[in-house]
Amino acid sequence: MNGTATPNRLISSAMGLWRGRLARQAIWLTVPFGLQQGVRLVTNVILARLLAPEMFGIMLLINTMRTGMELLSDIGIGQSVVRSQHSADPVFLDTAWTVQLMRGVLLALVALAAAAPIAHAYNNASLLPIFSLVSLGFLLTGLQSPDIFLMQRDMRLGQRGVYDVVCAIVVSAITVVLAIMWGNIWALVWGLVLGMLFSTAMTFAFAPFRIPKPTLHRKYLAEILHFGKWIFLATAVYFASMSTDRIYFAAVLPLSLVGVYGVARTFADLLVALAQRLGGFLVFPKVVELRNSSSDIAASFRHNRRLALGGIALAMTVALVGSDRLVLTLYDARYHAAAFMLPVLLVSVWFSVLASFGESALLGLDRPKAGAFGNVAKFGVLIVGLPFFVPQYGIFAGLIVLLVAEASRWLAISIALRSERMGSLGDDLGMTVAIAAGAVVLKWLLGFAGLVPTFQQWWALGATVHG
Repeated sequence: MNGTATPNRLISSAMGLWRGRLARQAIWLTVPFGLQQGVRLVTNVILARLLAPEMFGIMLLINTMRTGMELLSDIGIGQSVVRSQHSADPVFLDTAWTVQLMRGVLLALVALAAAAPIAHAYNNASLLPIFSLVSLGFLLTGLQSPDIFLMQRDMRLGQRGVYDVVCAIVVSAITVVLAIMWGNIWALVWGLVLGMLFSTAMTFAFAPFRIPKPTLHRKYLAEILHFGKWIFLATAVYFASMSTDRIYFAAVLPLSLVGVYGVARTFADLLVALAQRLGGFLVFPKVVELRNSSSDIAASFRHNRRLALGGIALAMTVALVGSDRLVLTLYDARYHAAAFMLPVLLVSVWFSVLASFGESALLGLDRPKAGAFGNVAKFGVLIVGLPFFVPQYGIFAGLIVLLVAEASRWLAISIALRSERMGSLGDDLGMTVAIAAGAVVLKWLLGFAGLVPTFQQWWALGATVHG
């Protein structure tokens, strides 16, 4: 049974996560994350009461486009600060900030130019003024202080947690107030832009105030761009693989159904965001630290990976069982189809979590290409599967295609991780089987007791999804 996860091993792994220095660091990541996501969840529920599903469909498309432009121009400035031996030099930080600002200005100009073509492509005139306003956000994020990256390098997790929670509260408050006042799409748009303004200002609040100076030091610029070329490739493919479903659904499905899908994705992406947070703020800097020491990176990483994934596996089991009940409780009948979509999405999310941990570790080993290959595999499945199955079988077939795509990404990254002796297919498959078995048994018991929908009731929730 060595290398295979059993239910008892999952529980012991989860308990082990709460011991030692790793546990304290994980707590500083997960508790603020939980508070942050709790604020966003409450906000999402309130906004769903105030606004129509079509508005969420529009914002899903806008946020996908905005995120895509950021990722398609990402050259790993933050990662360069975390990994560089020169990141304590103010000249290096000023160079990184200058590159970031130049990128923000360029993105703002490109977004302004792209607003009209995007509105025409989706035959929706309202997208023109909306995307034009959102383009200002690129300039705002370009002005962020480099200290936001130093928090990650130095693992100042408490400060980063405060930053994230405060920003979440203020942005949510702004958006809800605007929604009450206006009751239209502009509440969401202005909430997004004003939130970016506040978040940028907050990046200067956790270190002695220092205004970065425009600087392009030749040596440091070359270092950033050399490392960044692989980050650029990896993130470009990442965006293509992560956003194809949203872009495609917005183009071929009614916006009301896309808005319901967006609600389901909001919940499903919570665990993805947690995995990315743990990967970016714990796994990546920890592997960099171990790489620069005489420690056995592989053995240490495999052990800590089991501990972290054991805790996430238990959370995933509970989420699979009760997520439909949560949606039914929080949302009105217009959004109940999301209760059917969410458990299906969560299965694909589990493979995304496994892949994210592996990708962060490989990045710490200066192997960003492996992550790019994984995202290429996922994108290939989506670009072929969605147009083939969705027109014939609807969005339910799209959910299945997404699951297969995430599994393909995980498999590609796992092969690279195994070559570094830092991963085990047996561990991952064992945890997956344990989650599935635990979820089926718990769902049957709680459904029999009437605490959650039974399997039959859950399937009936998807009448508008699977026909």
